[in-house]
Amino acid sequence: MTTFVLVHGAFRGGWAWDKVRDELVLLGHTVIAPTLTGCEPDTLRVGTRVGLAEWVQDIRQAMSTATADSEIVLVAHSQAGIPVRQVLETDSGKIKRVVYLDAAVPGNGQRGVDLNPPGVPAPPADLDPTLMIPARPVGPEQGFVDPELIEFVNSRLVPTPIGPSLDAVTLRSTDAQKVPATFAFFSQTPQTYPCQYTRLHLDDQGISYAVLDGPHDSPMVNAHMVCEFLLSS
Repeated sequence: MTTFVLVHGAFRGGWAWDKVRDELVLLGHTVIAPTLTGCEPDTLRVGTRVGLAEWVQDIRQAMSTATADSEIVLVAHSQAGIPVRQVLETDSGKIKRVVYLDAAVPGNGQRGVDLNPPGVPAPPADLDPTLMIPARPVGPEQGFVDPELIEFVNSRLVPTPIGPSLDAVTLRSTDAQKVPATFAFFSQTPQTYPCQYTRLHLDDQGISYAVLDGPHDSPMVNAHMVCEFLLSS
């Protein structure tokens, strides 16, 4: 049995995977889609620091609820590439494969704020670690055309803690590097998104990846395409 652990990106929660989850469940798979600390509706963490270690623990906790005989496929969308990559350092033995969807994936010692693509200004060095970055509403410019989906998403968007992006990842485990990794990027994602840094880095290393036709939020806009990719990769 395959258990998909789906980790959301910035300004979203586990609900961002609802459509993907429903389709995978109909096909007989188990799906766990946690909401990371500080991204809950009406979170109590406003004004306090949320760190990368807490997001890593959130994902580890979600994985721990899978049955012992499950093969875990860990899926990271967008900003989730940062904590997911760190999770591999301690839990690689539990993970069958990892899938990065338009994800910003750090190297050793890098922070989330270091992953801006060329031409995007670096953030100030004195960012307040308790800062919550406000979400921007979605609409047609982001690939959303269904009015009901637009309303659903905009009513649930939340500010995202900056703290996890100020903590450097520590990548030392050789076992983590052995976990099969699949990378995919969406064709309509703006060039300013951090995942484009990762894409350029993969190009430099000669590592292959898929390009799927759709916007950054394809897990919500075109869940069927995303499910087909997850099942075939």
